[in-house]
Amino acid sequence: MFEIVFDNAKVFKDSVDAIVSLIDEGEFLINKDGIELRAMAPSQVVMVDFTMPSKAIEKFEVPKETKIGLNLDDLAKITARTRPGETLTLNLDKTSSRLQLTFKGKYTRKFDLPLLDLSQAETRKLELEFDASVKINGNTLKENLKDASLVSSYAKFTIDRDGFHIESTGDKGELRIETRKDQDVLLDHTLNVETQAVFLLDYLNDMVKTADASTIVSLHMKKDAPIKLEYNIGEATVAYFLAPRIENP
Repeated sequence: MFEIVFDNAKVFKDSVDAIVSLIDEGEFLINKDGIELRAMAPSQVVMVDFTMPSKAIEKFEVPKETKIGLNLDDLAKITARTRPGETLTLNLDKTSSRLQLTFKGKYTRKFDLPLLDLSQAETRKLELEFDASVKINGNTLKENLKDASLVSSYAKFTIDRDGFHIESTGDKGELRIETRKDQDVLLDHTLNVETQAVFLLDYLNDMVKTADASTIVSLHMKKDAPIKLEYNIGEATVAYFLAPRIENP
């Protein structure tokens, strides 16, 4: 039996939202270090890697390492009912195989969510050395991706010596967004090798869905490798790895 308490229930809600945008069910690993979830999307082209350190949680009593399989869609529907100023307590009832979520504010609400037996191979952590990276405001990237979605379902990302660029070409037209490294909107620019790749916009839009004006998104690219897109939710971190589109020569 463990007890995990969030003084601000919205922190857990935002974390679940960032995961469920791409993963419909998954297994949380909870141990002395904190909470983590690593899973492949059903399409097998994108992976979500979420971590929340125990120090970021107000009360974290976890006697032993525990794995909890959950339907994340159902979990997100519950956490969507979070109200301002509420605390959230997570308790595990192994007897009934349920996770109990207790919201406390003006009154107390308790939800019981059944656990899932997700007997699946462990998703391996991706360790890549990237050729180029940038940091950009979350809202700016979201708006750029929306623009690109007007003309195509794919976008080409390029990081070169001048900055970061997004191109989209389709039957509805063409778009090029240039963000130079000397512009304030590009918060960081690191380049070892000029890098470009094409990615599916549906996934990219889902990856930044929970980002906002206060979010700093980091993009890391390497030739012929997945892009890594990551940002913080409080002291938690969500990272997405999206495979590039393989273009015919």
